[in-house]
Amino acid sequence: MQPLFYAALAFAGGIAAAAAGPAWLAPFAVLWLAVVSALAAVLLRRRAAAAVLALLVCAALGGWRARQVLAAPAAATSLERAARRLQTTPRSRIFLTGYLRDTPELLWDRGQPSAIRLDLAAVTLAPYKASARVAPVSGGVRLYAYPPVHPPRGARWQAALLRLRAGDGLGASVHLRPLPRYRDPGVADFAAAARRQGIALTATLPLEGWQPWPAVGGGVATRLRAAIWRGLSRRLDQLVPPRAAPRANALLRGMLLGDVARLDDATRTDFQIDGVYHLLVVAGLHIGILAALLYWLCRRLRLPPLAASAVTLLLLAAYAWDIAGRTPTLRALLMLALYFGARVWYRERQALNAVGGAGLILLVWHPLDLFAPGFELSLGAATLLAGIALPLLLKTSHPLRRAIRQLANPGYDEAFPPRLAQWRLDLRSAGWPRLLPVLLRILLAVYDVIVISLVLQLGFAAFNVVYFHRASPWSVVANALLVPAAGVLIPLAWLALAASSIGAFTVAAGALLAAAARGLLAVAAALARWPLANWRAPSPPGWFLVVFAAAVAAWLVAAGRWAGARPSPPKRVPAPGPEPPQPPMRGWQPFAAITGIMAICALVVSLAPFPPRLPPGLAATILDVGQGDSILVSFPDGRTMLVDAGPRSAHWDSGEEIVAPFLWSLGLHRLDAVLLTHAHNDHLGGMATVVRDFHPGEIWLSRSLPSRDPALRSFLRLVRKPRAGRPVKIRRLAAGDAFLAGASRLAVLLPPPNALAGPKPSNDDSLMLRVSWGGAAMLLAGDAQAAGESWLLRQHEPLASAVLKVGHHGSNSSSSAAFLAAVRPQVAVISAGRANLYGLPSPAVLARLRQAGARVFRTDRSGAIQCRLQGGWLRVLLFRRPPA
Repeated sequence: MQPLFYAALAFAGGIAAAAAGPAWLAPFAVLWLAVVSALAAVLLRRRAAAAVLALLVCAALGGWRARQVLAAPAAATSLERAARRLQTTPRSRIFLTGYLRDTPELLWDRGQPSAIRLDLAAVTLAPYKASARVAPVSGGVRLYAYPPVHPPRGARWQAALLRLRAGDGLGASVHLRPLPRYRDPGVADFAAAARRQGIALTATLPLEGWQPWPAVGGGVATRLRAAIWRGLSRRLDQLVPPRAAPRANALLRGMLLGDVARLDDATRTDFQIDGVYHLLVVAGLHIGILAALLYWLCRRLRLPPLAASAVTLLLLAAYAWDIAGRTPTLRALLMLALYFGARVWYRERQALNAVGGAGLILLVWHPLDLFAPGFELSLGAATLLAGIALPLLLKTSHPLRRAIRQLANPGYDEAFPPRLAQWRLDLRSAGWPRLLPVLLRILLAVYDVIVISLVLQLGFAAFNVVYFHRASPWSVVANALLVPAAGVLIPLAWLALAASSIGAFTVAAGALLAAAARGLLAVAAALARWPLANWRAPSPPGWFLVVFAAAVAAWLVAAGRWAGARPSPPKRVPAPGPEPPQPPMRGWQPFAAITGIMAICALVVSLAPFPPRLPPGLAATILDVGQGDSILVSFPDGRTMLVDAGPRSAHWDSGEEIVAPFLWSLGLHRLDAVLLTHAHNDHLGGMATVVRDFHPGEIWLSRSLPSRDPALRSFLRLVRKPRAGRPVKIRRLAAGDAFLAGASRLAVLLPPPNALAGPKPSNDDSLMLRVSWGGAAMLLAGDAQAAGESWLLRQHEPLASAVLKVGHHGSNSSSSAAFLAAVRPQVAVISAGRANLYGLPSPAVLARLRQAGARVFRTDRSGAIQCRLQGGWLRVLLFRRPPA
């Protein structure tokens, strides 16, 4: 019986239904189910009926709790209110003080340090510098510090900031901005994720504009935590010096202290490709390894089981507090507490019940965490381990492991079934009574690791594709090698830290740890370079996800029934006569059959043999990429073309975070063509990711692009590398070029054929494209300026279009009145960032668009916008993110 697990599932189902259903449904459902349950308890008195009704009540309570949270308005923090009051202009600065919540993190871009991210717990705000008008505030701020444009030779610009630790005070003159929100299909809500971590605003931290500050808001606990953390950090640096072994030191700091600031880009990429990125930071796996080590030590010290459990939990709680543990470590602690606590009330502890209890508590506290990938990953992994891997091991390797004990003692054979007793006898007759058990234990340990890795990989196949779009065929091998290695390295490192006060031992232990960490890094790097290791896959359709979830549920049921099945009685000799009917499958056979079905489902979701889910007719989806452009054009015959890919910065890549997830959410493997309007970063920045992941058949460029621009040259070097077994065709376009895509016609309107390339990228280089089909058209203006529009009007080209993608983000330098009169758009779409520093779109352009009779849509207000031309109709669809 797993009542808490079933209750958690019902509660989660109620949350999901409430998030998708009408608001009035939850209260009435709770009242109705309460009445029916009371009547059933009196009249039916049957366990099955009572259990079903209890689960319905849990579902209704989950829906009511979710609606309660959804109905509560998102209250602004005192930090946000003070920032709005004190920042009177878009560029005004204020003086912020606070203390660091975590260790600063060094970010990497193309192998080079690109930025430092710091999460600050704000304490005070002042108009510019410390003054009498200091406002006490509370809330989190995410700061980014960038390298100088011309750094001094030999200087490390990041050194001073990376010396800061959690709890240190900091004061800085900054301009606070709201968190960027990108509303696109298939794209994560980054602002909501940051808010769940307590981050309310963001800002750029000037390298010369900050200073150490007393952490008056941190309190004694914060300073004590910082002191303990510094002591552990200093000891670890003595064991494995960062100058002698920088990558090994960075790996150990991440695995032991949760400090990822020193991890380089190559290490992050290798572990991400291998599917073991969770090893780099302190998470549930690390808590489980430490729990096993601490419990083993307590039992070796002759502590009784209850006391050993209590000491283990207290030490783990102190550890999680010291490293500023976030939700994954807290979930693991909660599950361990429930699992150990079951010893007080029950004779038998149920792992799956502990998972359900932890999930139920967390969902009651934060019901909308059900939709957070981290929550799904943690609870899903625990469910797969407790509900499938553990029963499988208990039925296969666990009896063999018990049978190896006291192998030399024949009297112990009577404690086992006849088959295992005979196996013990055969092992003794084979000789090597001491060596053979050791070898068998090693083989059984390898078997356990392979089974656990296979269960996790099969169960998480859909999860990895939907959230990360990765499906490496070698992830089982990577987990089978790297996770056990981490399971050995982490305890050894903690034991070495505990004994580091012994001078002679420090040198030997440090050398051993550094060698082990280097070996783990080398294995991860080698696995990441195997063929197809970096396989990317698009999201499957919704119906297949339902099939996959049903298969996982059947897998759990089959494992539970097999674990509870009793051994079959011995076969009897049948009496003469007709052959009796064969009994249905039971025990391991249904489990094996469903495991095969799961393997097929995992293969299907990885290969993704599903057609793309494109909108009908001629459609243009203008994505919300902030201050930039990215448009997907899909044609009636199923061809696709991407126009631009948004901006890229030192800590953000629109191609990786927005454009690629959106394309994968449509089920796209590749693009037929990619068009770059011009070489400004807000159009070119994300292109490298798109070309690398979607293997376009053609690249369309403007003829007037400057050939010496470094960013453009880097992009062209990437494009010229053959991908997917074939080279990419590059077309240089100018006004007068035209193509056919089935029944659709694409006409290039700008730049002029005689336009010359300048020394730097310019808006005058921009391609302007008119796509027509079925008597209607869309005009994509890029960043074309008024001069290009005037030249185009003099050519008397047909410009009339139902949809106008407004040029240059609505700047007053584009969209002249004469040009709009020639286009006569019914719908005008502007792509601009929210609260951008340029004040776009221009009020004058908005007025001209209204005078031209166009209805205006803006990505900064509506998110992604999709315009469809089909059957003589123009439809405009706006993206709405579900409230949960």
